[in-house]
Amino acid sequence: MARTQPETFAALEGLYTSQSSAPLVVFGVPFGDPPDLGAKFEIPGLLSWMAFGDANAQVKGIDAFPKENLPPLWLTFVSFHNMVALGMWFILVMGLAAVFLLNGTLWSKRWMLKALMYSIPLPVAACQLGWVAAEVGRQPWIVYGLLRTSQAHSTTVGAGEILFSLIMFGLIYALLFAVWIFLMFKKVRSGPQIEAPPQAVLPAPSKAA
Repeated sequence: MARTQPETFAALEGLYTSQSSAPLVVFGVPFGDPPDLGAKFEIPGLLSWMAFGDANAQVKGIDAFPKENLPPLWLTFVSFHNMVALGMWFILVMGLAAVFLLNGTLWSKRWMLKALMYSIPLPVAACQLGWVAAEVGRQPWIVYGLLRTSQAHSTTVGAGEILFSLIMFGLIYALLFAVWIFLMFKKVRSGPQIEAPPQAVLPAPSKAA
């Protein structure tokens, strides 16, 4: 993306000025105009290395592009970083759960089981955040560098038809999501199916006894 859609890359990563040894923003609060990051935590040079394999490489920031070619900065940054944060959470919680499962203590750790249960909807949230980051981040282009979103609308489909289809699809997906949540929590509440250990079978007493 740093090579083919550098504006999107800069917006996703919160890189507001072009620089060598560009840092990877682990955490930051985007605000202001001109844009800036507050309370940021960065790893120097890591973004340059991830993008170009060289920790000293030059990476273009949003200051290198015309303002009309930039995506919405706040939503692009926030959706992408929340998606990444959820990914890190999945790695952490599943790693701990795997360790506890291997040493036979998982079912006795209620806090771990609760963390797993409450994490059930989070992959869906991560997928949606990724979709927002991709769709918002590609603006204002529908075909990068060739066709803008403002030029790609249909001249034969009316606004009312578009609104109706959006509402219909929104209701359908909301219903499917509610059913999914209901079924998942119902399954979780039933608990794991742990087989009872086999009972020892005693030999029948002999007639002589």
